[in-house]
Amino acid sequence: MSGLSAGEIRLDPAFSNPHTGDLLQWSIIGISATDDDLALAPRVEFTGSDGRWLRHAVRSQDHQANDHAASGPVPVGEPVPVGELVPVGQPRLIVRHTVRTAGLQNWRLLDRSGAVLASGELDVVQGSGPRGPLQISQRNSRLLSFADGTPFIPIGPNIAWANAPGRLERFERYFTKLSASGGTHVRIWLASWCGQIASDLPGRYRLDQAWLMDRVLALARSQGLRATLVIDNHHDLALGHQTPYGGAEADREARLKAFLNVPLDPTWTRKIAWILARWGADDTIAAWELANEPDLAEPVRDRTLPWIAAAAAAFKRMDADHRLVTASWAGIEDWERVMTIPAIDLGQIHCYVLEWAGEAGPLRFATRDGVGMLEVAAARAVTYGKPFYFGEVGFQGTNERNPGNDIDGQGLLLRQQAWTGLLAGGCGSGMAWWWDNHIDKQNLWHIYRGLAAVAAQVDWADRHLAPLPPGGEGEIRVLGWQSPDQALLWVQPRADTWYAHLVQGRPRQVLGQTIQIRLAGMRPNAAYAVRTLGMATGAELAKAIATASATGTLDVPVAPRHLDSVLRIDLAK
Repeated sequence: MSGLSAGEIRLDPAFSNPHTGDLLQWSIIGISATDDDLALAPRVEFTGSDGRWLRHAVRSQDHQANDHAASGPVPVGEPVPVGELVPVGQPRLIVRHTVRTAGLQNWRLLDRSGAVLASGELDVVQGSGPRGPLQISQRNSRLLSFADGTPFIPIGPNIAWANAPGRLERFERYFTKLSASGGTHVRIWLASWCGQIASDLPGRYRLDQAWLMDRVLALARSQGLRATLVIDNHHDLALGHQTPYGGAEADREARLKAFLNVPLDPTWTRKIAWILARWGADDTIAAWELANEPDLAEPVRDRTLPWIAAAAAAFKRMDADHRLVTASWAGIEDWERVMTIPAIDLGQIHCYVLEWAGEAGPLRFATRDGVGMLEVAAARAVTYGKPFYFGEVGFQGTNERNPGNDIDGQGLLLRQQAWTGLLAGGCGSGMAWWWDNHIDKQNLWHIYRGLAAVAAQVDWADRHLAPLPPGGEGEIRVLGWQSPDQALLWVQPRADTWYAHLVQGRPRQVLGQTIQIRLAGMRPNAAYAVRTLGMATGAELAKAIATASATGTLDVPVAPRHLDSVLRIDLAK
């Protein structure tokens, strides 16, 4: 980067030949960092073959972890201990940008009036990765892709936060193990106890938590992971942790009334502008989730829907990078009310096994089939034509008591729901919740390895690829995706449930005999390679050739000997 500056004002460092897709960060030298009001902040204008971009500067300060600030593990939901993150040096102004096309980029540092303070250029060379940001695939509206059309399948669990002491070390361990097993995506909360930048004062932001989230995103980026960032959550909204809405003395009712107001509370929109200034350019971010289950915080649940619609529309207007927007809903029977909001790009469903939930009543019986409970929800979701995913799945419980996790040390439910999330028509794996005290504790990260390996063999850019329709009430269900050229099928005995095996003590159920699966709509008279792949690792277990009829019907034999396997079908070469 070269350039001439006015006086001592400049951008630092001077990048030499950065690559497309690199997240570039500069410090602004010569301007003090005293205010979080973006209206007073300088901006940097970038112009090149990818258009004109205007990036606001934000305050930043380096920190270091002081794990001695906590006498023991900090409970989830409790405020961050004073002194856990210790400031280093002085606050400064930073600006970030990602250049997505190679070539010459000109930049100008502008003050709030538009006067040029410094200028220069970047000579950007072509990088090796796909071009961001993520979007709904233009070839298949049920799936996601990068801006250059490269398909993206989110595979992985929630890793919503990490507890002190050693937050960053925990994040690094989780991300490294997930990536080593082929994972591609995590869902992270900006929670008051880990990463929430809002403070109890409107318009004043917590630089320690911003620094922490910078480090978390950098760790994810280093492992090739994308992240959905959850901006607000029901816990903080209900308890008033770093939610400065309605005034300092606002009780829960007043706070929620202010937060959920339409027109939107300026305190919230200013926070969003600050978040976008700090992280909006980062292609590590797959999607923005406006709030986790706000209907759990607001007793009159209908009041949250107008806010979600208004917030999603406002977010889209504010986000220059046009990332995907989602929101989640606690209601297990009426989540469509959020999914069908026009400005919501990604539908999201939360489904938990309710066997040990005290007030579940008859609903617990429907969740004794961990595959079937997701299949039923997915059959509704696919009718809306949007990409969707199961944002939280697993056994309902608490950190202190979760009998389901205790008895499922091999991750049966984890594997079944990870695969069902994708094969029932979602755009990615089912996202398990208990990443720390189940997946990491039981060392179950390998569960994602087979799904990642098999998913990598599918041509997700196939515009004719579609989820199979629901399969009725027989002894088996067939989940998967199919087009005239390929298919990925899971033939699953309905009796093979977590409840039958882990609670009733029955052996895992396999097919009693070889059966035929009939696929319509394949290429007439074409020969197909039918490979049986193990769900544990993706290894090939068997291979056969099948030929479609003159009308495009393909009969696929399914042998009973392979437990936990799927069928990969391609045109024979």
